[in-house]
Amino acid sequence: MAWMDAFGRTARKLRLSVTDRCDLRCVYCMPERPVWLPRAEVLTFEELARLAGVAAAQGVRQVRVTGGEPLLRKDLPRLIAQLKALPGLDEVTLTTNGTRLAALAGELKDAGLDRVTVSLDSLDAASYKAMARAGGLGETLAGMDAAEAAGFGPLKVNCVVMRGVNDAQVGELAAWARKTGRLLRFIEFMPLEGDKIWSRNLLVPASEIAAAVASRFPCVERPAEPGATALRYD
Repeated sequence: MAWMDAFGRTARKLRLSVTDRCDLRCVYCMPERPVWLPRAEVLTFEELARLAGVAAAQGVRQVRVTGGEPLLRKDLPRLIAQLKALPGLDEVTLTTNGTRLAALAGELKDAGLDRVTVSLDSLDAASYKAMARAGGLGETLAGMDAAEAAGFGPLKVNCVVMRGVNDAQVGELAAWARKTGRLLRFIEFMPLEGDKIWSRNLLVPASEIAAAVASRFPCVERPAEPGATALRYD
């Protein structure tokens, strides 16, 4: 029997956060000085797999592994293999900042991981650093290349857009996505960040982002799928 909410929607997807830790401090997400959960409070791989198994038995068909930064979790490919072995699951995916993807892409593919989504907010090193407050653009780009070489493709890419930081780069990012064949998703800056910096002055609405892309390339909006949370364009 599938899980269904009060609106009659069936739960088919589950997000598993395998760690709250991250090697970046993105301004739209993490506080600059985070306080981590005690390791004893973080679920083991066996507990995570058991939870996913219960969800699969109730109709969930896709598990997305997230964090924090999930690739910081030691031996993550072992969990991927455990999830892939669960009856009923059609797909196991991963969302990552990509900084450690170059070293792990092959192992993740061998473990059975189906798809990878990488967060990338800028192709400019200075803008990347301003938003991530750690890491380096080159590491993320190298991680993407390694993922594609391992057989993950087309890659999905998430980009949070902030006024005065990377909003002028929307067209450039769209051009890069068209050239590389990567599937780019622009995301509005939401008030979920740890340092409470959100304001309407930093928000770039979806309509403005779409217009910036349409000014450079033909954009045809796809019909919305039931329950969809994103506007899709070809």
